[in-house]
Amino acid sequence: MAGGSKLKKPPVQSLIEVKVEAAVNPSEDPEKVIDAVNQMVRCSPEFRYGSRVIGKATGAGALEKIYEQVRSRSAMGVLRRMLLDNRAGTSTWFLLNKQAATAGIAVVIEDESESALGPIRVTIACEELDALTDWLVPEQ
Repeated sequence: MAGGSKLKKPPVQSLIEVKVEAAVNPSEDPEKVIDAVNQMVRCSPEFRYGSRVIGKATGAGALEKIYEQVRSRSAMGVLRRMLLDNRAGTSTWFLLNKQAATAGIAVVIEDESESALGPIRVTIACEELDALTDWLVPEQ
């Protein structure tokens, strides 16, 4: 989204690694799931293992859509809590509603059951995870 981007560079020097995964149900078109994953996290998702879409990316730009949308949806508190609760060392994760993602909308969910077709799981790894979390979802 060149031009209209509100993305501010995070105050971190270390590498930001993003992994995104989603199950592909028998009733779903794998291409639609790939597209949904790619809309949420800028990466090159692939259909693997017969039933999963997996994508990997590096850098804050991969998180641009989530960065912008959580600000416009008052979802910052939920996302911040998930990032803090799910933290393990230098990585953390959160879930997105897959159906909303197919429409290009980032909806953070707290439980897998909130996404009927299963969630999109986004895992973030960074040596400076506190600073990255504060950049993505500042304390309000």
